[in-house]
Amino acid sequence: MNLAVGDTGLQRLLRLHPANAGPAAANPARVLEIDADFARDGTWAGARELAERAYLELLEHGREDLIDAHNAELHMALPLHRERIPLKYACLTDTARDAERTRNFPLDRAYRLVHGLVGLVLDWKQAVAPGESWLVLVRQYDHAQHLATRLFAELARRAARRGEIAVIIDSALDHAELGRRAPGLQTSLASDELRARPAPSRAGAPGEAEGAALEAELARGGALDWEINAPRLLAHHLSRGESLAAAQVALRALCLCNHYGYYHESASFADTVLPHFDEMVGDDEDARWNYLGNIFQGMVTTDAEVRALRLILDLAEPRLTRRELRAKMHYLLSMIYLRYSKKPDLALAEHYILLAAADIDAARGEIPDADQTFLKVFIDNGLAFLRVRQGRPQDALALCQEGYALLTRELGEDRHTLHRSVLQYNTAQVYVMLDRTEDALVHYRKSIEMDPYYSEYYNESANILQREERFEEALELYESAARYSAPYPEVHFNRGVCHSRLSEWEQALAFFELSLELNPAQPEIHVLRAEIHEELDDAERALADYDAAIALAADSVPARVNRAVMHFGRGRYDLALSDMDHVIAIDGGQAGHYENRAEIHKAMRQDELYRLDLDRAEACRETA
Repeated sequence: MNLAVGDTGLQRLLRLHPANAGPAAANPARVLEIDADFARDGTWAGARELAERAYLELLEHGREDLIDAHNAELHMALPLHRERIPLKYACLTDTARDAERTRNFPLDRAYRLVHGLVGLVLDWKQAVAPGESWLVLVRQYDHAQHLATRLFAELARRAARRGEIAVIIDSALDHAELGRRAPGLQTSLASDELRARPAPSRAGAPGEAEGAALEAELARGGALDWEINAPRLLAHHLSRGESLAAAQVALRALCLCNHYGYYHESASFADTVLPHFDEMVGDDEDARWNYLGNIFQGMVTTDAEVRALRLILDLAEPRLTRRELRAKMHYLLSMIYLRYSKKPDLALAEHYILLAAADIDAARGEIPDADQTFLKVFIDNGLAFLRVRQGRPQDALALCQEGYALLTRELGEDRHTLHRSVLQYNTAQVYVMLDRTEDALVHYRKSIEMDPYYSEYYNESANILQREERFEEALELYESAARYSAPYPEVHFNRGVCHSRLSEWEQALAFFELSLELNPAQPEIHVLRAEIHEELDDAERALADYDAAIALAADSVPARVNRAVMHFGRGRYDLALSDMDHVIAIDGGQAGHYENRAEIHKAMRQDELYRLDLDRAEACRETA
C-alpha cells in the first residue's frame, strides 16, 4: 500500500480543489492510495489493501476485540492471513465439500461482507486516529469488479455521515455510468487534474520466468494458492496472447469465486473460458457438468438467466449421456423456469423436474446406491418447491418428510448433514404456509441443531415468533442471527420492531439507526421511527421521518396518512389535504381515508366537500 503522510503533492492539489472531495479531504492527515484493478488482485482488489492495513494496525494497538468483531470479513478478504484469522462461526455451506455441499451462498452474503469491511475501516479509523481526516484514493477504479465498486460506494456514503474519511476515485467514467455501477460515488468523481497525476508505479503482468515459476507453484498448491495468485497468472497468459492457458486459469478462478458466492466476479470470467470450453473438458462428462454448473451459477445469479439456459441447451444437453448427469441437468433446467426466469413457467418447470426424477430412477444400478438415494431425495426436494409454487403444500410437505426419512434410513445421520438441514428448513417453511406455527418452529430448531451457525435460520424463525408476539424469544434468536453473520440490515430492522412493540423506544431507535446505516432505502423504518417520536412527543422529528419516508416512497399510504394527521393537528390544513388527496388517488376504496379527508374539509369550512366525502365513506362500507 502507498501510504502518504504530510504535505504531499496530492494534498496540495486537494487544497486547490476541495469541492472534488469534500471537507474531510481538504487537508488529510493520511492518504491511503489503493489499486482496485480486478486483474491484479481479484475480487477484493483495493479493499484488500485497506483491510490488511486495518488488521495490522489494530494488532499493533492491541484491538483484538475489533478484529474479532470483523472476523468473517477479515477471514474472507485476507487469504494471506487466513491461518491467523480462522472463521469463528463456519456454517455447513462454508465447510461442506464435493457432493456434501448442496447449497450455494446467497448473493446477499457477499454484500454482508461488504458491509463488514466498510465497518472495519470505520472502526479502525476511530480506534487509531479519532478526529483525523483521512483520504482514500482509489486508483484503477474503472477496472474494479462488482463487490469492490459496491464497497467503495458504501464507504463513501457511510464515512460521509462521520465527516472524517473522504473517498476519491480515479475514473474516466461519466456521471451516468458511474451512477449505474455504484450509486453514491457520483459526487466523488476525481478532477481532471487528479486523473492526470501520475499513478504510483505498479507491477505489470509477470515476465516469462516469473510466470513459469508461478505456474509451477500453483500446480503444486491448493485452493488458497490459487485464490492469491490466479489473477497474476491470468494476466501473464493474457499479456502473451496465450488464450487457452488463460482460459484454464480463468476456469479455476471462476469456480473459486462461485464457491465463495462472488457471482458477478465468477460470471466475469465466462467470456475467457467459453471459447475453449470443449477443448478443455473433451469427453469427460463429469468435468463438463461440474464446470458448466459453476458457469451457470454465476450467470443466473446475476440476471443472465437467458444466457445460462442457452449454455445448458448448447453445451450440456447434446453431450451428456449418463443418466445421473442428465438427471442433474434436467433438475437445473427446471430451476431456471421455476426460480430464475423473470416470468416463471410452472408447466416447463414440472416437465423438467419429472424428467429428472425419471432419469435418477433409471440410474439405479448404474451408480452407487448411496448416490442414487441422495440424488432422488435432492430432486424430490426440487419437486417439493414446485408443489409449493403450485399451491399444493401438503404434497410438498410429504416430499420433504419422506426424503428426510429415506436419507436417514439408507445413509444414516452423519452423511449429507447440510442437505438434511435444508429438508428440515423446507419442512418448516411449508408448515408456515399451513399456519402450523409450532410445527414450523420445531423444524427450524432441527435445522439449527444440524447447522448451528447458519444465520438465516435464526432470523426466519425469530420472524415467526415476532408475528406471534413472542418478542423476548424473538430477540434472543435475532441476537444469534447477528452474531453468526457479517452485518445485514434485516436483522437489525427486526430487532427494532420487537423493541418498539415492547415500548422500549431507545433500543428500537438504536437498532433502526443501525439498519438504516447499512441500507438507507427503507421507508418503513422512517414510518416506524416517526411513530416512536410521536409517542415521545417529538413532533419535529416525527415529521422529519415522515418526510423521509415519502421522499423514498411517494405512495406510502401509512406515511402520508400519519403525516396528514400531524399536519391537521397543527392547523396546516392545506398540507393535510394534499396528503389525503394523494392517499385516496392510490387507495380509494377505504372508508377511513374519506372520513379523514372529510374532517379536513370540515376544518376548512368546505361543507359540501365534507358531506360528499362522508357519503363516499358510507359507500365504501356498503361495498365491503
